[in-house]
Amino acid sequence: MGAKALLKSGAASSREATLSVYGYTDYRKYLGDFYEFKKQSTRGYSFRMFSKVAGFSSPNYLKLVIEGQRNISADGTEKFIKALRLDGPMEDYFRALVRMNQAKADSDKEHWFAELKKLTPHAKKRLLGAEEHQYLSNWLYPVLREMIAFGDFSDDPYWLARRLNAQVSVAEVSAALQFLLKEGFIEKTPEGRYVAKDNMVVTSDEIKSLSIRNYHRQMLAQAEATLESLAMAEREFGALTMALPETAIEELKYRLKAFRQETHKWAMQAAANAESEVVIQLNFQMYPHTRRKGAKE
Repeated sequence: MGAKALLKSGAASSREATLSVYGYTDYRKYLGDFYEFKKQSTRGYSFRMFSKVAGFSSPNYLKLVIEGQRNISADGTEKFIKALRLDGPMEDYFRALVRMNQAKADSDKEHWFAELKKLTPHAKKRLLGAEEHQYLSNWLYPVLREMIAFGDFSDDPYWLARRLNAQVSVAEVSAALQFLLKEGFIEKTPEGRYVAKDNMVVTSDEIKSLSIRNYHRQMLAQAEATLESLAMAEREFGALTMALPETAIEELKYRLKAFRQETHKWAMQAAANAESEVVIQLNFQMYPHTRRKGAKE
């Protein structure tokens, strides 16, 4: 994601204008937008011209990076910064952005995303999608968001903590409720009722993927905890190990998605016909225990 904001690079107004990098969470998307911006604002601008300014021998290096055929090295990053006309905090933002996108481990991606948040001006914070990322990275947020549908719902943190199966402190519940209100995931009506707002918009594939992986880790951890904390009558765990031809995997995924959609429709209907009283987590785990035929180690 990223807002196409024009700005002067550096203090001198005579310097060439560039495209703001703030709000972007995918450096390839930023580079693509930058190139289109330059094509529109600079007559005859080309990939070759970019390479000449940056100091790359390949005339199509920018094109290869935008298309995902090349990554950027640490030395290459500095050359890109030169050609992009970035300076000051935007230099650091671009460096962190490249490091985040090219990191392999989610822990490293989280580290560099935190750096992006620090470097983003306050006026641009919303563009980064940090609030949506935080929402999906904490299991308590979506659970509390669903609990407001209870007929006897109370915003008393003590009441909320007592209704949760997981061991959560009153302070954690209070902080989570304030986050949901402050960031607009729920709101309080003039009548004193709470309603959930359908505003989950995570447009960046990079941050969306990281957020969803964090979400599933949180829910898997909660599922593991319930194996000991809940009686069998209150939970349902099952497993099915089976041998399939590789060509059947896509159909299996389709069947699971269809069942999930059907179950969601049923749940919406059930909630419409009777007062909600419990928040249920339904997890699907489907993965191969073995490598595909011919797969390299």
